[in-house]
Amino acid sequence: MTDTSATAAAVDRPRPAPVSRLWQRQLDRYPATGPRSFYLGIVVVATVLLYYELYIPGAVATDIIAYFGASLKYFIGISIVGNAVGALASLAAGLADRWGRANLVVIGLFITGALTAFALPNTHSKSAYLVIFALISLVEGVILVATPALIRDFSPQLGRASAMGFWTLGPVIGSLVVTEVSSHTLPSHPNWQYQFYLCGAIGLVVAVIALFGLR
Repeated sequence: MTDTSATAAAVDRPRPAPVSRLWQRQLDRYPATGPRSFYLGIVVVATVLLYYELYIPGAVATDIIAYFGASLKYFIGISIVGNAVGALASLAAGLADRWGRANLVVIGLFITGALTAFALPNTHSKSAYLVIFALISLVEGVILVATPALIRDFSPQLGRASAMGFWTLGPVIGSLVVTEVSSHTLPSHPNWQYQFYLCGAIGLVVAVIALFGLR
C-alpha cells in the first residue's frame, strides 16, 4: 500500500465512539510534534508519579514503624519484597502487546492511585500493609516497563536518547517530590496516613489525565 492510499484509508476509517476511544487508543498515523510532545509529557509525569508513590513510605517510615509496632528490619523487608515482586511483574510486560501499552499505563495508574489513597492508609496490621505494598509494586513493575516503550513509540530515532533521558529522571524527580511535599505538609498534618491520601489523590488525577489524553 502506498503512502497516499494508506493516508486515504486512515481518513476513511470510521472514528470509534467516545466510550470506545477510552480503550481503543491506537493512532492511525504518527502524531505531529504538538500531540507527540503532549503524549510524551503524560508518560514522563506518570513515571515521576509512580516513583513518588513508591518512595512516599520512606518519608514517614518512623511513624509507620511506631504505628504497627514493627521493627526496622521488618520495614526494610517490606521494601525488599516490593522490589522483588515488581521485578517479577516486569516479566508480564508481554500483556502490552495484547492490551496496549497506553491501556496498561492508564489502568495501572488507577490501581496504584486507589491502593495508595484508600488501602495503605487504612491498614491496621503490618502484614496487611506488606500485602498492599506488594500489590502496588506488582502493578508498578508492569507499568514501568510499558512507559519506556511508549517513550520509544513517540520519539523519532534522532531524538530518542533525549526522550529516554527525561524518562530516567523519574526516580530522581520522584524522590524530590516526596521530600518537597512531605516537608511542607508534615508540620500541619503529622499523621502518616495523610501523606498516602495526598499521594493517592494526585495519582488519581494523573490517571484521569492519562485516561482522556494518552494515546
